[in-house]
Amino acid sequence: MESYFLGSASGPQTTWLMLPPIQQNRIYNYNDSTRCFYSFQEKKLYTIESAFQDFDNAWCVGSSHGWLVILDKRANPHLLNPISGRRIQLPLFWPVDRSIDENLRKTYIAKAILSSAPSGNYNNFVVVIIYGRLLDLPAPLELAFCKYGGTWTSLEGKHRAYGDIIFHNNQLFAFAEHGSVEVWDFKNTSFPIRTINLRRPSLGSLQDRSNILKFRSREFSTRTYLVESLGDILFVGRVKGNFLDRQGRAVDPLSPGGEDCFPYRTMQFYIFKLNLSAKKWEKVECLPDRALFLGGNQSISLSTIDFPEFEENSIYFTDDKWDEISFKFHGFANDYGGHDNGIYSIQDKVVKPFDQFGKWRIDPPPFWIVPNPW
Repeated sequence: MESYFLGSASGPQTTWLMLPPIQQNRIYNYNDSTRCFYSFQEKKLYTIESAFQDFDNAWCVGSSHGWLVILDKRANPHLLNPISGRRIQLPLFWPVDRSIDENLRKTYIAKAILSSAPSGNYNNFVVVIIYGRLLDLPAPLELAFCKYGGTWTSLEGKHRAYGDIIFHNNQLFAFAEHGSVEVWDFKNTSFPIRTINLRRPSLGSLQDRSNILKFRSREFSTRTYLVESLGDILFVGRVKGNFLDRQGRAVDPLSPGGEDCFPYRTMQFYIFKLNLSAKKWEKVECLPDRALFLGGNQSISLSTIDFPEFEENSIYFTDDKWDEISFKFHGFANDYGGHDNGIYSIQDKVVKPFDQFGKWRIDPPPFWIVPNPW
């Protein structure tokens, strides 16, 4: 499979978009082992028939350093490199009977990331997950980690309802939806140590505060991300209209005329930067020469000078609303779920879809992946 890979693993790598097979103007998983990988650099779609090997009905819950974290049909977790074909069995993480319904398998683990790419004898990496059934919110979404050869261990943070996690310099940054970012140090310790507990950015400090505050919960929802970019830790808020009218405006489906509406779409983003020395968040108005990649993957920041195929000062995003991937609403079952993908211009504050895929439903949802041949 090295023939699909361009570049040196030691230098900066571009980002590909992983998709299920494309058939009949829709993107569905007709063949469980086949995946497509779109290269923006080459404007080319690669199809790898054996990418998921013998994993039937696998569900991806994370992408880091060129490796995927997947659950097989029995909810056994695995690490898989779809380019090299390497795979690693992880300990079972499932507190209930694995014959439970399919929706629970797809929502119990909200996100999984790796500290680094596995190498050598595989003892150099840590896997961290956010877990807890999304449909049971506001019940807690908690953290757990696993080192190779070990078992899953809970991270007893001060907060609950974690929204996103990233690794940077062997430190885990965890965003808690109810008010903070925690930093856990994994360096040279048998058990990680929590070193920082920082309050969540205040919407009141935004210049466009009035626009954010008008987002009523019935019409809008917000998803949050952490991103490492040029050594800085960024907090990114993604605002979605839960239901849209024919003009693309967010509407209340319970209001008069709200029955004629369409599935959720991303409307805008806002960004803060972490000032660690001052322990505060600072508003970010632009990201010159950078592009961010958000979704179910560990968030990525790339140089648009190194990779000019991407637009600078932009956010490339994929649909990670897994709890609604199979939701049926007003006859839109064939086009609902996995569809909320696009590019957001930070300067112009506008969203445009990927030209290559339009507004198709994508099931299973797409993932950003940095191809790794090792």
